[in-house]
Amino acid sequence: MADRGAVRTRQPQTLDPAHSIIEFLRSEGAAELPHGRGRPLLDHLIGTYEILHRWGQPEWLQRAGLLHSIYGTDAYDRELLSGGRRTEIAGLAGEQAERTAFLFCVTPRGPLLSGTYRWARGLPVRTRGAEASRAELDTLVLLHMANLAEQAQSADGSPGRWLVRLRQLAELLIDSDAVELPAFVAQLAGFSDADESATRRAYAAGLARSDDPQWRASRLALAAAICPVVAEPCAWLAQLARGQGDEGAARRWAATADRRLQNLGTAWDKRHTFKEWAELAAGGDEGVAVREGPDPAAGRERFHRYVESLAEGGESTLGKVYPDLDSQPWFDPDDFPLARYLETNYAAIRAEVLALQPTEFHRESERIERSGDWDVAFFYERGRRRDELCDACPVTTRGIEAFSAMRTLTGLTYVSRMRAATHIQAHCGPTNLRVRCHLGIQVPDGDCAIRVGLQTRRWQDGRCLVFDDYFEHEAWNHTDQDRIVLIVDLWHPGLSATEVSLLEGLHAYASGQAGRLERYWAANRAAAGAATAARA
Repeated sequence: MADRGAVRTRQPQTLDPAHSIIEFLRSEGAAELPHGRGRPLLDHLIGTYEILHRWGQPEWLQRAGLLHSIYGTDAYDRELLSGGRRTEIAGLAGEQAERTAFLFCVTPRGPLLSGTYRWARGLPVRTRGAEASRAELDTLVLLHMANLAEQAQSADGSPGRWLVRLRQLAELLIDSDAVELPAFVAQLAGFSDADESATRRAYAAGLARSDDPQWRASRLALAAAICPVVAEPCAWLAQLARGQGDEGAARRWAATADRRLQNLGTAWDKRHTFKEWAELAAGGDEGVAVREGPDPAAGRERFHRYVESLAEGGESTLGKVYPDLDSQPWFDPDDFPLARYLETNYAAIRAEVLALQPTEFHRESERIERSGDWDVAFFYERGRRRDELCDACPVTTRGIEAFSAMRTLTGLTYVSRMRAATHIQAHCGPTNLRVRCHLGIQVPDGDCAIRVGLQTRRWQDGRCLVFDDYFEHEAWNHTDQDRIVLIVDLWHPGLSATEVSLLEGLHAYASGQAGRLERYWAANRAAAGAATAARA
């Protein structure tokens, strides 16, 4: 299978009648404009077009998929083309396709995707200078479904959590006369968040034990059974059956994988392309292995470039930016074993945290503007373990020390207590090497939330939020009760295991040198003081 790490522009499976639009977009720079995860915008546009094609949508809507972000959106603010060129685009793609793409760009997706617009049944809605009918708004929701399906994934390309969200969007269109939903949506009618998490866990477990075919088969079959629309577990089961000489089972699993793949219209596990999964199911690439995240050799080379960069800046920039590390403001907590541990053991962790004595807390000392009061109690503070707090919270500490928490000089683990009527102003964390996990311990009702980048989310008791705090973020508690969360810094998921090991070694060396220097300076200060006293 081809290397997914390299940025490349895909060729569409169907060139007519969209070929001229694709070539036009290429000539306008869509293949060079970044979109997400290091991919060019043109890749995303072609992928959305292909999904709409596989879903059997009208050709004009397929062409709208090729154009749906060219004017910029409220989630992607980089314009490929200005609105002043709408007439030109309509001449190329057709008026209905261009108008749909334009409405997609100017319609705020928050109220659209929550169904707010559909409360005014049949009435036209004005949005940023454009009047949209109910039928057009329904079409935009369907286009958003394809947009979501094309790019939804975890940080390493493995399956993300998006199928339940796709079904929820489809539910907005059940009574629509304007659009026809893809057939697979009906199969997700009873599919829950818990089912989606269980599917992902079973699938990951089935890929983790390459030395035990029976274990792999049982886990993959469980994933295929829980979720009736994903193809990838079936494709791997077809490959396993071939390896065991069971051609009948291989054909059955391959047929199921092909049917599901065509119906869903996109890869669920985006570490391979749609075409590559089809080839695997058909037996065209039997020796393929699962891609296991960042490449160790490439990671070692990137670490060396990082070390070299430490000599290039002054103290204010030293070590802040790790090179070529993909960034996004929010992450799926299910992708992090520690987050899953914290949620599973929430009751015990909550009891430990709420039992801490007031003397364990002190005012947060970082120079971040705030109004109100903000107290903290540290488990790990930039590489230093606070034994008394760790001993008082054994369940919490067990998770911190068993999983990939950042316990070096760039990481913190602590309880954060934001008092009533407190607002922590917008600021950025010190490095992109980490992501930050918040477990809600005690979250009051009302206006109590955190904004990272452009998106605001609320904490929930017993649930984790994971975000990149190198992005601008702010937090507030505009209620009359305290908000308490457990905060744990984690290594950025884009780092390979090799890089994490090297960085931990670098940080341990720096901490050790700092300790030795402090002891050396203290001894010299004591000696100088003694000499001064002797001369007096």
